[in-house]
Amino acid sequence: MAASFEEKLDRLADQLARSSEEFDQRLKASEEWLKRSREEFDQRLKASEEWLKKSREEFDRRLTEHQRRMDEAAKQWAEHQRWMKQADKRWGDIANVQGEIAEDLFRRNAATALRSHGIRVDDVYTNLKVPGVREYDIVLVNGREAVVLEIKNKLRGDDITKFLHTQLPRFKTAFPQYKRYQVYGGIGALGISREQEAAVSEAGLFVLTQGEDGAAHLKKPETLHVW
Repeated sequence: MAASFEEKLDRLADQLARSSEEFDQRLKASEEWLKRSREEFDQRLKASEEWLKKSREEFDRRLTEHQRRMDEAAKQWAEHQRWMKQADKRWGDIANVQGEIAEDLFRRNAATALRSHGIRVDDVYTNLKVPGVREYDIVLVNGREAVVLEIKNKLRGDDITKFLHTQLPRFKTAFPQYKRYQVYGGIGALGISREQEAAVSEAGLFVLTQGEDGAAHLKKPETLHVW
C-alpha cells in the first residue's frame, strides 16, 4: 500500500532533520578545527615574531660589535700610520745626519788622501748642482785634473752602477769648464763591504772608507779609469 502524502512529508522532515543535525555536527567540527588551526597559527606566528625579534636583536648586537671592532681597527691603523710617519721622519733625520757626517769626514780628508797618491789638489767643492742633473757631492780639482766623489752613508746595490754609468759621464756636460780635464771618479761610504770595495776598484774608481782610527782612507785602483 503506497505511503500517504503525510507519511512522505514526515519521512522528508526526518531526513531533513538528520541532514541538518549532521550538517551542524560537521559545521561544529569545522569551526573547532578552524579554531585549533587559528590558535596553532597564532602560536606559530607569535613564535616566529619572537624568533625574528631575537634574530634582529642578535643581528643588531653583532653589527654594533662589528662596527666597534672596525672603528677600533681604524684607530689602530691610524695610530700605526702616525707612528710609521714619525719613524720614517726619525730614520730620515738619522740618515741625513749620518750622510752629513760622511760628507764632512771625506771632505776634510779627501784632499790629503789624494795628495798621498801623487794627485795635487788646489780646490775642493761640495754639492755642485746643475738643474736636471743630480748633485756631485765632492769635487777636487787642480789645473788639469778633477776627482769627482760620490758619498754615501751606506753603499747599496746599484749605487756603483748609477754613479759609473750615469753621473760621471754627465759631469763634463754639466760643468763644461772641466771639459779638457782628466776626470777621475771615486766612491766614499761609512758602510761598505769588502765585496763592494772590490767592485768599486774593479770599476776603476777610488775607494774612500773610514778606518778603525776614525780617519778617512783612500784606496787607488790598479787601473784608474779616466773620463
